[in-house]
This record gives sequence, C-alpha cells and structure tokens, in this order.
Amino acid sequence: MRLILLLMIWVTCLTGLSQEINFTETESRLKLLLDSTRTEKNDSIRLALNSLFYDELYAAIQQDSNGEWPFDSLYIGKPASEDGRVQLFNWNIQQNNGRNIYFLIIHHLPSHEVFRMSPVTALEHIESDRIFTSKDWPGGLIYKIISRKEAKQPFYTLLSWDGFSRSTVRKSIDVLSFDKGIPVFGLPVFKTMDGIQHRVVKEYSSEARFTLIYDKQSIKISNVRKSKQRITDYMIVLDKLVPLNETLVGEYWAYVPAGDTYDAFVFLNQYWTFVEDISPRNPAEPKTKAKKVEYDLFPPPGQ
Repeated sequence: MRLILLLMIWVTCLTGLSQEINFTETESRLKLLLDSTRTEKNDSIRLALNSLFYDELYAAIQQDSNGEWPFDSLYIGKPASEDGRVQLFNWNIQQNNGRNIYFLIIHHLPSHEVFRMSPVTALEHIESDRIFTSKDWPGGLIYKIISRKEAKQPFYTLLSWDGFSRSTVRKSIDVLSFDKGIPVFGLPVFKTMDGIQHRVVKEYSSEARFTLIYDKQSIKISNVRKSKQRITDYMIVLDKLVPLNETLVGEYWAYVPAGDTYDAFVFLNQYWTFVEDISPRNPAEPKTKAKKVEYDLFPPPGQ
C-alpha cells in the first residue's frame, strides 16, 4: 500500500513538473511530500519520499528567478542573506538509528543559479582548515546567514547546528563564498587562539543548550589602539564550553556551557577575531534566541 501511495505521489509530481509551474499548487504538493516524509517510519520509504520532495523543490526554485515565492508552508530552514543575494533551503532526514542526513539547495540570485548540494551525513571530524565543495559540503542545519558590507571579498558567514550523535551535538561557524560562480565552504578568516582557521566547530553534550548567535554588543578589547578598544557592533556570541571536570578534557559528551561566561568573534580588519570573556548586555537574551535552530529536525527524536 505504501508503494502504491509513493507511486501516486511520484506521478502527481511529474505531472506538475511537465506543465508551466503554478507555485500555489506546487507548494501544496511539496507540503504533502514533506508531511509524508515526517510521518513515515520506514527509512527506505522516508528517503524515497524525500527524494521526490528534493526534486520538485529544486525545480520550483529554478523557476522562481527573483526568489520571491516564500514557500511559507514548508517547515524547513529558509535563511536568506541581508543583501538579498543568497537564499538557502536546508533540512534533514533523521534515520531510525539516530543519524542525520542533511540536504541543501543554494539559490544565488545575482546569476539566478540554483545549486543542488549532495546529501551528506555528519563527518566524524570536520577539519578547521579544509575547503568543501558541493560534493562534500560539511552538512548541518544552517539557521543564520551573516553578510558584512565592509568585507573586501564577498562571503557569507553561516551559523549551523549538527545533531552529530546521541551523546554530542555540534554548532559551527563557517563561510560560504562563490569561486567563479561555484559555491565553496571554508575561508581563512577566523583568527583564533590556535591560529587562522577556515571554520570554527564547537562540540558539546547533547543534554546542554549552547548559545551561538549574531547579536549587537558593546565590548572592550585589549592589544589595540586606545581609540579602538571600545567596540559596539554586531558580533558572533557563543558560550564558553568547559568539561564537567578536569579528568574529562577532550571528552565532548561532558562539555557544557560555563554559565554566564561568553566569548565572541568580532569582525576586525577583514577577519572574524576571537575575543574571550565578554559580558553580554543581557545574558538571558541569547539563551532565548538560541532555541530556534532545533525546529528543523524530522522526524522528532524518539519517533
């Protein structure tokens, strides 16, 4: 019976794709496929339904040349850059063993190019100095795109979440840029205590709530001219992670936020520069905002 339903949905989708697109009808079909994917309990059928969803969503975005159709009823990640040049469509499939498969479509609006990224599962280790392309992008659920007008080289900073395992999860700060029109992940723009990196990855206990947001703060930094010590600007704010005790250093299932201690990446001289121990104006506010990333998971854990 399930296979018959799958075949009927597939025929319906093909019929819709063969005609001039009606976005209202297309979105209705997409929602049906997405809802069916979420409620399906068999891994193979769930992936087959998602494949149909992926195909039709990609085709619809290709016909939405100005990126104006909002796809409001589709409960997936749809972050867009503030400059209006990049739209992302991002979601996951969670297998019955708890592993996540991540999907991403990039709409580069200046050239109206739509990139269908290869589905990926979470890597065991995401290197901080590696460049990724559409065939091996890092994966995850991207919930924020940051663009800085003062950047000499156009790039987009991405904040993402990855349900890595049952014991640990990860949040990342990465960079999307376009090399001759082709999307590339990773750029050496992060000044950290370990040197210049292409990305920043934080792994921590799946039981913890970790803040990683883009927020306006006023902070004071050292080792710069006095006139530049006080900065009021939007910056990437993150919890400081610590192990539960000294014997658990390197055991990321035991890493949790330190409490009211935060670090930041501040955009200075074309780099995201690490600054330790900032004091956010309202430490409770980032905790509230940080909840938004988890809504994209489907099916929900335990189903």
